[in-house]
Amino acid sequence: MEKRFIDNCPICSSQEEYVTEQILSVIQKKNFAKNALVFEQEEESRGLFLITKGVVKISKISPAGKEIVLGLLSAGKTFGEGSLLGQDRQADTATTTEPTEVLYLPKKDLQAILDKNPLLYQSVVASLVRWMANLNNVIENINTPSAKERVWTYLCRLQTEQNKEVVQLSGKKHEVALMLGLRPETFSRALAELENDGQIKMNHKQVQILQSSK
Repeated sequence: MEKRFIDNCPICSSQEEYVTEQILSVIQKKNFAKNALVFEQEEESRGLFLITKGVVKISKISPAGKEIVLGLLSAGKTFGEGSLLGQDRQADTATTTEPTEVLYLPKKDLQAILDKNPLLYQSVVASLVRWMANLNNVIENINTPSAKERVWTYLCRLQTEQNKEVVQLSGKKHEVALMLGLRPETFSRALAELENDGQIKMNHKQVQILQSSK
């Protein structure tokens, strides 16, 4: 199973077979219960994590003590990449929103593989660039005053990422609401308004985009 998920890993999948074998030799499987803490903001960086099952919420605590949800990551996604590029402390907090399984690559072991295979750094940097783009989207959401417009922008982005007419929300509704900086009831109301306007059709966590965002 580890080999199958390594092959789908956005960082490792483009590597030669011998690099994959080196990664497999140091990988560790870890299981977390729902609402478990994987790591906390300012905790020592330990390594790279690849989700094989479940959902991990990446968040940050603002100076005012408010939780800001930066992303909801599902199977096939990685997090903790900063530890491979000299980050000593975690910039964010990672918690599970459901029972979750991850493959963990300790920082020291993976650093040794990186030193032997410099091209692997390109994949790590590319992953961090994608994460920075995600942070820009979070900032854009916060700066959009209209809840309806904020939700529509999020759905349009999902459609682009998933390349489907019917998209799957990236988490439970209250989790997505947090990520968009909205109250759950405000998020639900915005979805209802979009549906009444004929822009979407809801089916639980699935949303059919009726008005193309492309």
